[in-house]
Amino acid sequence: MENRRSFLPERWPCLAALGALAGVAGNLCIRYFPWPAFMRESYAQAAEVSARGGLPFLAAALFFGPVLEEAAFRLGLFGLLRRRFGFWPCAVFSSLAFGLYHGNWIQGIYGFIMGMLFAWGYETSAYGKYAAAVLMHGAANLAALAVFG
Repeated sequence: MENRRSFLPERWPCLAALGALAGVAGNLCIRYFPWPAFMRESYAQAAEVSARGGLPFLAAALFFGPVLEEAAFRLGLFGLLRRRFGFWPCAVFSSLAFGLYHGNWIQGIYGFIMGMLFAWGYETSAYGKYAAAVLMHGAANLAALAVFG
């Protein structure tokens, strides 16, 4: 029997399900946590832009965002740092950068937590590390859009 690796990482259905569950759980927290007014204001401005986005927003959220953001933050930043340092400092630093990139407090906190999850998916995949992070990120975005619009 021939041993062939697919593009998808091992245990990809579990990674996708975990990403989707985290996306829904995170968005529940965004909606129902009593955020301070200054945080809600900046988040509302970002959400308004997303709501008007239409097809370009969907393409960005489901394809371009996961592919490009994971290339920058997991493959690039986390991967480069991971060659020299342990998992935790690299995961925290790349996740902080990912959170800051999202531009407001609420998405920043959510992005940090999701970044930690994506770093774990990247780290624990034997092969297809980048694909694992992209899959988790895309599944989180898809689930959040499917449940919350």
